[in-house]
Amino acid sequence: MSQSRLIGIVALVTWLLVALPALLYHLPAGFMDWRWTAICAGFAVLFALDLRHPHLLLLGLASAAALGLVLLRCNGYEGALLALIAMQLGRRVSRTLGISWILGQTLLLAIADATTFSVRSAELLLPPYLALQLVAFFVFDALSGEAAARETLAVRNAELRGVSQILADSSRMTERLRISQELHDALGHHLTALSLNLEAALQLTQGAAHASVATAQDLARRLLTDVREIVAESRARDGVNIADALHTLIDAVPRPKIHIDVPAGLRTSDPERAHTLLRCAQEVVTNAARHSEASNLWIKVRCEGDTLRVEARDDGRGSARTDGGFGIRGMRERIAQAGGELHVATRPGQGFEVTALLPARGGTT
Repeated sequence: MSQSRLIGIVALVTWLLVALPALLYHLPAGFMDWRWTAICAGFAVLFALDLRHPHLLLLGLASAAALGLVLLRCNGYEGALLALIAMQLGRRVSRTLGISWILGQTLLLAIADATTFSVRSAELLLPPYLALQLVAFFVFDALSGEAAARETLAVRNAELRGVSQILADSSRMTERLRISQELHDALGHHLTALSLNLEAALQLTQGAAHASVATAQDLARRLLTDVREIVAESRARDGVNIADALHTLIDAVPRPKIHIDVPAGLRTSDPERAHTLLRCAQEVVTNAARHSEASNLWIKVRCEGDTLRVEARDDGRGSARTDGGFGIRGMRERIAQAGGELHVATRPGQGFEVTALLPARGGTT
């Protein structure tokens, strides 16, 4: 279960436990303060909006709504709503800011309770609700740190698996190249010498022997041609399998759900280019999981002439800035060093789109 879903369930239960006692107590008596009811509903709306579109302003308004409930008519339970705010703060702000926020809203809670009831009441409510908020904050702070560590570990593990795939392909390519070269140099040399000797023998023979030598020379030439074709075909099949490397990278990533569109036989004979492409895909996955909070990520790779084109987009929250953080800047620099281009398009609420154009030095197949 994701943290957002867990917080949503806890928030709903807590809100009902705060609202229902007031409703059950006042409805039979025929008296209902509609201002209290409206603010209570407003808190629920603000909190739900913050879950879907996280923003500290929404949390601040929700906190103000909870304090407004205390000022209107404190039933002793409204402080639990502030613990929900603390849960969200634990996921999103530093410990210094979070604790300062909690101390501030707890002080306002004490002032509101003292205003509505008495200083004695505020003294009794202040310690337990402060402790409840701090516990909620540190629990979700720890959960967020653990989740971030798990995601980082999963991405690093996937990266290592992808790089190992590239290294394995590169090693096989090197060995095939060596064998092909040996085959061409050794066998090709001897076949050429055999053909030349048969050519000389052809000049010295007549009759049936002449025909047999001519046949042997033709076979030697055909065999030499076959050797050259086999060597050329072996070199053409060499290269890093981009599809396998990318699938190895994404298979170990738990979130977001990744939809990959890469031709099964797409290869590049340059391991360095394959590594650059893999790093690019890794940064896109990291951005979608950690920063964009996307549920889905689509990655498409195509070979256009001598250029590898990588297109990626997610359904996350997007951003008003296209320059990105350190990850995007690092990816832009890496692709620029390889002679390529990187284009980023994003808007708030519309996810991220990244297009990378990478020259396929050494060719692709």
